[in-house]
Amino acid sequence: MANEVATKTNNELSTQLVNDWGNVQVSSQDIIIPKILPMQGLSVAVAEGNAVMGEFRCSVTNKLLGDISKPVHCIPFFLQKTWDVLLEQADGSFKYSKSVPVVENPVAPDYNDNWKWEVVENGIKVKNVRRFNFFVLLPDEVEAGGAVPYIFSFKSTSMKEGKKLFSQMYMRNIRAGMAPAAFTINLGGARQKNEKGIFIVPNFTLGRKTTDDELAECISWIKMIKGGQAKVDNSQEDLNDGAKFGASETAEF
Repeated sequence: MANEVATKTNNELSTQLVNDWGNVQVSSQDIIIPKILPMQGLSVAVAEGNAVMGEFRCSVTNKLLGDISKPVHCIPFFLQKTWDVLLEQADGSFKYSKSVPVVENPVAPDYNDNWKWEVVENGIKVKNVRRFNFFVLLPDEVEAGGAVPYIFSFKSTSMKEGKKLFSQMYMRNIRAGMAPAAFTINLGGARQKNEKGIFIVPNFTLGRKTTDDELAECISWIKMIKGGQAKVDNSQEDLNDGAKFGASETAEF
């Protein structure tokens, strides 16, 4: 009985404190959405001794979220498609320049769904790397309250996995009468080797069905993201990977 009274009192106090704090209008413009970055051998955090190759870390806090032996359990709920534009440098390497939203409507004046992987513009070689940015929530953060989404990208050598996830969310789930976020995924990766070295290629496996509470949280975030251009962490840690690791025709549709 004493515990029940104490709990009730604490809950009432907490509610009162929140009410006294006042209401602040929050929009997607006010929130930085971090990326989940796969740690590569050339990643800054790895070079500085703050991470290990094969880990998945938050781009803002460097928090360890999982690794290729212990995948990140998450809920993919929204997708943005972009092109990463990389420009050739004097030494022959390619450096990230900008990201451009993919425009798939063929009658739109800025239609670009058919961009080629490599072109020459004004005498400069340009690589266009297609990227699938999946917005995800972590189930344990949803359960704890106050969850904020992350973005995880599939591109270049991992684009095949991105297409598989897209098909699962927007074809299989919808045809089965379910929401795109009907299932969680386990985000992992595998080591691959090419002439430029060893690197991590992300992959995923399907998890469990999402709960009603998790779906409600996803819908809440979709409304906020669609309400304005989400401010994504602009860390360039992963933006040159397409050039670093020899992305090839697998980046194209």
